[in-house]
Amino acid sequence: MPLRLCRSPNDQHDIESRVQDVPRPETWVEHIAHWISQMGSPPIMSLSAFFVTLHHLSVPRAWLWSGPYIVFAVIGPLAFLCWQIGHGHVTDLDIYFRKQRKWSILVTAIGTAIVWGAMRLGEAPEILLVMVGSHFLQWLGIYMVTLCWKISVHATVASGVAFFLIWGFGIAATPLAMIIPLVAWSRVKLRRHSPAQVFAGVLLGAAAFSAALLLSPIARTPGSLIR
Repeated sequence: MPLRLCRSPNDQHDIESRVQDVPRPETWVEHIAHWISQMGSPPIMSLSAFFVTLHHLSVPRAWLWSGPYIVFAVIGPLAFLCWQIGHGHVTDLDIYFRKQRKWSILVTAIGTAIVWGAMRLGEAPEILLVMVGSHFLQWLGIYMVTLCWKISVHATVASGVAFFLIWGFGIAATPLAMIIPLVAWSRVKLRRHSPAQVFAGVLLGAAAFSAALLLSPIARTPGSLIR
């Protein structure tokens, strides 16, 4: 179904009624889960991994790549999502309803692909290509799954970021693996996803990172961020 640029009164009523169906945190445990979920949101996780990677790179002017990444892979998709909410196409920032997710996910995948292409043409550090390539594969996989089933984006991105940082920093970074169960627990506790949807997200995040890494010439050099 094409994305309509205007809405009828019936559309407005439908969105307002569906907003009431979106689960909200009620107990103090759910509020804790809410903050864990917020801190483990895809934009925060992706930006954190990107800046940590840049900080540990000794490549001159590597920071210049932060601009395109922030604009096309983070700000652009977030702006589009806010536009969707403002125009009544989406109920909330988490996009609780699966059928509302398609366009936002597609815009994020395209934005990430643009950044990866620019980095490839601009001969960016290979480790950045691995990270952004992993993100693109994650969003592409999420989009394909979302066409017929709901998968946890939070769990997918958290998994991909955790595996990337553990690979980049070596065994000393293994405690970062706790990010995965924490984010997964928060999404289930908040009733945003089923355990199966979260587990599928974890697998997708790991698979996307593995695929991006195996396609790179630095696949056999773990600990690249501490060399």
